[in-house]
Amino acid sequence: MRERTSPNIKSSTERRITLFMVIFGLLFIVILFKLFKIQVIEASRYQLAAKKQYESKISLKPSRGIIFDRKMNALVSNINMYSFAADPNMVDNKDSVAAIFAEIFGKDKNYYTDKLNTKNTSFVWLERRIDPKHESQVRDLNLSGVIKLNEPNRIFNYDKLSSQLIGFTNIDNIGLSGVELELNDLLAGKDGYVVMQKDGLGRKRPAVEYPRQEPLDGDNVILTIDMNIQKIVEEELESGVNVNNSLGGKVIVMNVKTGEILAMNSVSVDGSSPDKIAEITDLYEPGSTFKIVTAAAALEENLLNKFDVINTYGGEYMNIKDSHKFTSLTFQQVIEQSSNIGTIQIANKLGRERFYKYARDFGYGITTGIDLPGEMKGRLKRPVEFSPVSLNYMAIGYELLVTALQMTNAYSCVANGGMMMKPFLIRKILAPDGTLLKEFKPTEIRNVISKNTAKTLTELFVGVVERGTGKDARIENIRIAGKTGTSQKMVEGKYSKSKYTSSFIGYFPAENPQIVVAVIIDAPGAGEYYGGKVSAPIFRKIAERIINLTGLHEFSSPDNNANIVLAGNLQTENNSSDKVNLVNFDVADAVKFLKENQLGYEIEGLKKNAIVTEQNFFTDEKGEKKIKLITAAGQNENKLIRDSRMKMPDLKGLSMRKCIKLISSFGVEYKINGFGKVTCQNPEAGSVINKNQVIAISCENPDQ
Repeated sequence: MRERTSPNIKSSTERRITLFMVIFGLLFIVILFKLFKIQVIEASRYQLAAKKQYESKISLKPSRGIIFDRKMNALVSNINMYSFAADPNMVDNKDSVAAIFAEIFGKDKNYYTDKLNTKNTSFVWLERRIDPKHESQVRDLNLSGVIKLNEPNRIFNYDKLSSQLIGFTNIDNIGLSGVELELNDLLAGKDGYVVMQKDGLGRKRPAVEYPRQEPLDGDNVILTIDMNIQKIVEEELESGVNVNNSLGGKVIVMNVKTGEILAMNSVSVDGSSPDKIAEITDLYEPGSTFKIVTAAAALEENLLNKFDVINTYGGEYMNIKDSHKFTSLTFQQVIEQSSNIGTIQIANKLGRERFYKYARDFGYGITTGIDLPGEMKGRLKRPVEFSPVSLNYMAIGYELLVTALQMTNAYSCVANGGMMMKPFLIRKILAPDGTLLKEFKPTEIRNVISKNTAKTLTELFVGVVERGTGKDARIENIRIAGKTGTSQKMVEGKYSKSKYTSSFIGYFPAENPQIVVAVIIDAPGAGEYYGGKVSAPIFRKIAERIINLTGLHEFSSPDNNANIVLAGNLQTENNSSDKVNLVNFDVADAVKFLKENQLGYEIEGLKKNAIVTEQNFFTDEKGEKKIKLITAAGQNENKLIRDSRMKMPDLKGLSMRKCIKLISSFGVEYKINGFGKVTCQNPEAGSVINKNQVIAISCENPDQ
């Protein structure tokens, strides 16, 4: 007999099946919701997390812009160096990678382990810009998750020449000082990137289907600095500081016609300031070099002429003393002998209001606007702030604070006929492909004094060098205009009897000034401390080397207000070639001049390191007027005659400056008597000269 199933058992089974189906349905709904949340609601977050497992974005660094001097010598550029980074998410064996790097670079293994265990990042640096001695060990290094990058590294091409002006960058190539800081946004460029993928074997490969952004290299910068003059300044300043056992010093060389900084340097023996540009813009009390204000104002206001006699009270007046005791001096002698008493008498005739006006017009108490960071404006009291003795002390360079650049620019203003130019250091900005982006032109600021006043003041400053306190700045056959200065330093709130600031600021040639040089020495300790004995000799050495190097021709500038373009003794009017005389000029200078004036030319003979010995005018097949330059061997790097049968050119009628330029190019010794235009020469024009020959030149000053 068949056993029948109980209704209760059947009902219980059905309930269990129903419950199971409900639970399964709920789980299925939960799973569907989770899938929907992952696939739709939070899809982007999970996609990003997934990409981190097999992708990483690597930054590509640009090359920083190159910095050139005025002649396109690359002062600072870049080299590529190896750097290593890692994506901690993609390193398979962190312990092994840390051990390999520790062995190569001699560091603790934990140093690298800690980096590789960094959380919430896909990029960590392991080593930056490794020492080249390790390159052979890492050249073929291929580790999962480890990235080898070429990073541009800043290098000075001439043993850190001009490094103070150029400044420095940090390890990330960001400017920290100088031009590197001032123009960081232009020089730095822009980062690029590349997306890398990890394949099944853990190897990193560029992801072709993803975008790649190439880095944009930085713009290049051309400075006004002349590398050769900068080298002269750095060498002579360091030597002068050492010889005088000084705490430091600074030198600025400027083109008086344009305001271009040709060289700038400072030396600090104690190394107190790592930022040497800050030292150049340091404030100090100038002493007698500040007498330029009183002298210029008195002449401009027609209060005195250079022959007027001034009472100097036996060299002592109101607790102020002269180093030389005179009862009276002419205005000219007051400047030549740097009489404090005489200057005070002149300043009192001038009055505080007019004194302040001219001091302000000369740029004291305000910044020059030079394109460098950190320039200070100094301190110039307003007349309402004067004490009863302020005018006396300010007239001789105390109770005020100036910068070396302000002092240089004031003397440059006088040398430039009374027109003050804005000093500048940046000449051009070029794109990485060489395209000109921006060019900085000379800028006139204001006319401070008349040309007649500037000429008279220059004659007074020539007297300082020829007969006065600046005799040690004299250079044979070159007229130097300049002024000495010696000021007591403030030490612990009192003027020291043993610490001085010694200075000499001068320009040359006096009859047509081209270059101004300021030399300021801090606390000389070798016995001498007067500016005429400490700074003037350093000035002379710098000026002599500049003259021998350049002949000054290349710093001659056109008169911006004339329709005639000038270059030394060259001139062309309305681009007419038959007005040009290029004989005796370096072929490079001649070609540059012709190109600038859009004049056609041909060269017969040497095209480099040569001088123009003859020129002819002709008309080409198209009917255009051109100049044929006939050249002969000139100077090479060693300044030796390359053609042993070089013929002596005709020097008669040339200015002494142009004569020196030409003879220097031959690499022979020469002697010059007098100054002005050449009247006599030995050997005569056309004679064969050799490298051992001494050439004798006689000049006659046209004013005598």
